[in-house]
Amino acid sequence: MKKDYKDSLNIFNSDFDMRANLVEKEPEFRIKWEEEDIYNLKNKMALESKEKSFILHDGPPYSNGNIHIGHALNKIIKDFIVRWHSSKGEYTPFILGWDNHGLPIESAIEKESLVSKDDVVKFRQVCREYASSQVESQANQFKELGLFTDFSKRYTTLSDEFVLNELQLYKKMVEKKLIIRDYKPIYWSWSSESALAEAEVEYKNILTNTCFVSTKIAKDSNKFAGDSVIIWTTLPWTIAANQAIGINKDITYLKIFNKSDNNRYIISKNLFYNQKLANKFGWDIFNVEDEFLGVELDGIEYEHIWDKRKPNCVIKHADFVTDTAGTGLVGCAGGFGEDDFNFIKSLKKEPFVCVDKKGKFTSNINDERLNGVFIEKASKIVIEHLKETKQLKAVEQISHQFPHDWRTKKPIMFLATHQWFIDIDKYKEEIDKVICRDVKSNVAWNLDKLRNFIKERNSWTISRQRVWGVPIIAFYDKNENILLNSEVVEYAIKVIEEKGVDSWFSLPSDNFLPKKYQGKGYTKETDILDVWFDSGSSAIFIENKFKLPRPYDLFIEGGDQYRGWFNSSIINSVIYDGKSPYLNLASHGMVLDEVGKKMSKSIGNVIEPKKIISQYGTDILRLWAYSINWTEDVRIGNDIIKQVTESYRKIRNTIRFILNNLADFNPNKNIQKNLSEIDNYILSKTESVKREVFELYDLNKFNQAYKILLNFVSNTLSAFYLDFSKDILYVNSLDDLRRRQVQTTIYYQLWVLIDILRPIIPHTIEEVYDSIKNIEKEKSVHLLKIKNTSFSANKDIINKYDVVLKLRNEVNEKLEQAKNNKIVKKGFEAVLLLQIKKEYDFLKTIPDLSQILIVNKINFDKNFLISNDDIISNVIISPAVGEKCIRCWSIVEKLNIDLICHKCEKIVK
Repeated sequence: MKKDYKDSLNIFNSDFDMRANLVEKEPEFRIKWEEEDIYNLKNKMALESKEKSFILHDGPPYSNGNIHIGHALNKIIKDFIVRWHSSKGEYTPFILGWDNHGLPIESAIEKESLVSKDDVVKFRQVCREYASSQVESQANQFKELGLFTDFSKRYTTLSDEFVLNELQLYKKMVEKKLIIRDYKPIYWSWSSESALAEAEVEYKNILTNTCFVSTKIAKDSNKFAGDSVIIWTTLPWTIAANQAIGINKDITYLKIFNKSDNNRYIISKNLFYNQKLANKFGWDIFNVEDEFLGVELDGIEYEHIWDKRKPNCVIKHADFVTDTAGTGLVGCAGGFGEDDFNFIKSLKKEPFVCVDKKGKFTSNINDERLNGVFIEKASKIVIEHLKETKQLKAVEQISHQFPHDWRTKKPIMFLATHQWFIDIDKYKEEIDKVICRDVKSNVAWNLDKLRNFIKERNSWTISRQRVWGVPIIAFYDKNENILLNSEVVEYAIKVIEEKGVDSWFSLPSDNFLPKKYQGKGYTKETDILDVWFDSGSSAIFIENKFKLPRPYDLFIEGGDQYRGWFNSSIINSVIYDGKSPYLNLASHGMVLDEVGKKMSKSIGNVIEPKKIISQYGTDILRLWAYSINWTEDVRIGNDIIKQVTESYRKIRNTIRFILNNLADFNPNKNIQKNLSEIDNYILSKTESVKREVFELYDLNKFNQAYKILLNFVSNTLSAFYLDFSKDILYVNSLDDLRRRQVQTTIYYQLWVLIDILRPIIPHTIEEVYDSIKNIEKEKSVHLLKIKNTSFSANKDIINKYDVVLKLRNEVNEKLEQAKNNKIVKKGFEAVLLLQIKKEYDFLKTIPDLSQILIVNKINFDKNFLISNDDIISNVIISPAVGEKCIRCWSIVEKLNIDLICHKCEKIVK
């Protein structure tokens, strides 16, 4: 009767399951980390060891709604970096933050009609409760990402502590006379009913009706009396608010007689011919009567384009007028553009504002056709009227970039209003010096982008016409004169510190004023500070609250933050004390769907992180983030996640094989100092991979490390070393020297995989650590530092086994052909006849070469017949002849009575 030798094989199972079951296991690990305070323990160990610090300052997401896939990418990449530096033993405090004030929450509360905005204090309380609940909701979702942080230590811009810190920054700016109140055109969002900062404006392509419009020159203008000028505008509604026309004294203009209407028109020479304006205007027959420089038009008056009841307006030189587009004559409405505003002011006129905060014409326009009409509708009315008066010479649609409110996605306008500003002109040069001296970026031109945004910034508009935010401390007397100095601000801050931020909105002004100002009828400012001022002060708050000195090692957010948070943070920080808030900047791209489209609920292609986590597990989502080049726009979708899942399975199965075959291995007893050549070779390769991956981690180039790791796991380990080692591990006796050598090798490889993957798939690696037997353990694998190793092999061994690997590839190719031709079924049934080149004769001296190539036997042919320079050997395959051992499956000439080979007989006995 044939005996069963299965139990005599060294087949063990570890506690590391084949099925990952990440969805069930991961929450348990997160509970364990939180209960055992692993994050704080690790940082405490770093402090006690006096290790250096690495501080990544978390930019605050807005606390409204569930986190999206972009949030997940942002936080996971940050976590890779934090965990990597922590695993090196560094002190890595990572404090999550949230941005809480501003329009979206106000809109959410108003939409739900929870409370009237007129009851400011109650409205603010409801906003605070809502924002706080959103913070908790998002924090719980961030927990599911496996972040290495203490979720109880956080910052929120709504906390009184944060607000007071922000107001101290505001006080410093007051002391430096940087806070000013001024009347000028700013970005105004009629959809938000508020001023916007440059960082809150995005540009989109829109179709606009552009108009060519004529108006008569005043009758008492000698040379040009009765002639008309033609202006060009992309905003027809501003014609109703026209106050002057700009020309350029150095541009050449033409006087053209159009025979079809018997009128004379003045227009830029270059533009008339280059833009073929005669065709646009429908002029079939015309004569050019005069050619002259614009200086001759300077000071001439013209009839108001829209309202003939108004006095004549003037034509004047303006530097911003060019002959590259339009007509070379620009209609200027001082209330609705920066150039226009400055131009009108230079004429000693007050800019005319006739549109309200909702984008509707006010009674100032003194025109029933427009009063109360929204500007877009007004443009149509203006165009129709100009057609009737025959002033409209042409209308055409153009596509061009136009500013939009980044939250409501609606177009905005320039509107002259009274606002509060930070006069950053005084600090632009210093900020630029700090950037050049102290800041680096993963992409060099990003710093140029930041520098340019700073250089191009005008005064920073910091006032917002809202109630949910940080108050602007300023006062007005009965004549609207401003009271603002450091004494007043400091006193008000002390009152706010004692009575809470909401007190500013509920108590009379005198409560916030020093005695000498009380009882004099002062009123408080009702506007709030720009939310970018809030978040831009977060680095200063972290330093003051948690005693973590600036500058921080890294800021990392989306690419739009060069004009947003990166921008406001460095302005605030340099003004505060001359320091940069950061040493390094990095930005990531957007997350698109699988075919490269922007995600949109209306399209139905939104992929939520929660869905991926609930279906596959957090470590799969993290492995996806590991696999992509996060510095560019990236893609995600079902097929991509399935590919990542397959990669995870390869990694997991490889680790499981190693763990199973270390079940009886005790590193205190079984570690072998003397290893075989192939072991030393493979450990040298392992060390090389480890070193290369760690260098990439230092550069935050995770996707490149992913490729190296996957190749190492799939090819070097699974398909090579672990593959041929199976027989040694399974068949040889437990304490066989060669088996212990292999176990020693894979034990070292296991720790390299742990160190590489610990920052990436922390749940899985915690499970791996829990499954290792016969070692003393810390509470968590995440309390460990990287193991110091320095495996190396001499060049001769490396060169020798590089050749073996090349030979293996040649043999495997021939084996596949032999299987297809039915010569052999399996590689271990094959006998190889090798015709080796003379320079590779050393291959004949490798005693276990057949085992490495996983074949039955190797014979070397003395006849040297190779003609191909690219190959090491001619490979001739024949089937092994003999009997198959039922224990090890090797084919030998003769088996014993129990049907096992001589080698297995010895082992079994």
